[in-house]
Amino acid sequence: MRRLALVVLSLAFLVACQPATTELTEEQKAEVAAELNAIKADFWDAWREWDVDRGMSYYHNSPDFIWANEGLLIGWEALNEAARAANLESQAIAINESRVTVLDVDAVHMVEQGTYSETDTDGVTGPEMTFAFSALWLRSNGEWKVHAVHVSRLPAEDQ
Repeated sequence: MRRLALVVLSLAFLVACQPATTELTEEQKAEVAAELNAIKADFWDAWREWDVDRGMSYYHNSPDFIWANEGLLIGWEALNEAARAANLESQAIAINESRVTVLDVDAVHMVEQGTYSETDTDGVTGPEMTFAFSALWLRSNGEWKVHAVHVSRLPAEDQ
């Protein structure tokens, strides 16, 4: 009988020691979303101005960073090199739809759709394109950073 009691008590103890899962309230989700929305405004402004240093500061500086856009760029360094080689002066970016899904207090998935056109360093502006941008933002040490991105564009003939 003692063994049975010991087993039952041990199981009860193990169950009680499991971490509690807590779901965020709608108010908490709204606070996290508002925090990220304030940050992403400057994020887009950096890329409008083609301020590569400022723009790249929003991406997780890690070899694990992933950028998917007509192929994969793996690692922060690969994206940084590609951005610096782009020969751009600015971008006209307009976001016309935005969805922020708060996954956790430190994890947000953002999906946005809009239009953009690029102006190169010779002052030539390309055609306006429609794009969708999906990003996983994670907060670490109090800072939000993009850890993964997927960009898609509508082909010019479909616009």
